[in-house]
Amino acid sequence: MFAEIGQAVGVPAPVNLAWWHSLVYFPLTVVAAFVLSQIFFGVGAAVFLFARGVVDSSLLITMETMIGRWNILAIPPGELWSVFFIMLVLAVNLPLTLWAAHLGTQRSTQVLSRLRGKPTKPGAGASPFSNLILCLTISIVVGLIGSFALAYAQTI
Repeated sequence: MFAEIGQAVGVPAPVNLAWWHSLVYFPLTVVAAFVLSQIFFGVGAAVFLFARGVVDSSLLITMETMIGRWNILAIPPGELWSVFFIMLVLAVNLPLTLWAAHLGTQRSTQVLSRLRGKPTKPGAGASPFSNLILCLTISIVVGLIGSFALAYAQTI
């Protein structure tokens, strides 16, 4: 069940992707984490991030099997680029997704404070959105790098 939920905020293995899919998946995982973390005023973040961990475990297993088959003298270039793509997912997309989930939780707690009638700072609602735009910009750039890595891995 969590693997299926995790597909909403996770990036699939590189063998299941066309070269241009990373341009779509990298920014959409960030947006999905931001939006879905606001469910039940922040409780959704815990559920969806746990589900993301389940999906990322399959990426780690894929990377482990690829590296386990390698010979030091003859590393397949296609698999090397696929491992690079997985490293982009784990080292860049995952922290950006965590940041987006934090921003979504922050936004949902601000909404909850407003619903309870507590005073909030006037500019407090704009902060998560401005940081989300920065997060999306980084995701698009990394998605572009990932698309080049996938395109090169599939041509070899």
